[in-house]
Amino acid sequence: MAHVEPAHLVELALRNAVPTEADTEALRHVEQCDRCRDELRVLTRLVTAARTAKALDLPTPPPDHVWHDITRKVSQEPTPPQGDDEGPDSRSAPEG
Repeated sequence: MAHVEPAHLVELALRNAVPTEADTEALRHVEQCDRCRDELRVLTRLVTAARTAKALDLPTPPPDHVWHDITRKVSQEPTPPQGDDEGPDSRSAPEG
């Protein structure tokens, strides 16, 4: 049997539907295939983490002053690079 399709592995990890014959065949393959077994293990851990997450686990947005600072800095006119007052045209090509 070919590797289990990634979408099918996701469905197996979610366990939202009544198992079908295709699911049984896929699980037989997973038992014998390290690659598919590892992928299903990762997906199952992800599903479990997502289903057990609490509001406390979620990142909190930064305070408003952070967004105001970001907006202000992004909106500013670009400043010329520090260095020679004469600019890049004043550099001469190496003589030789």
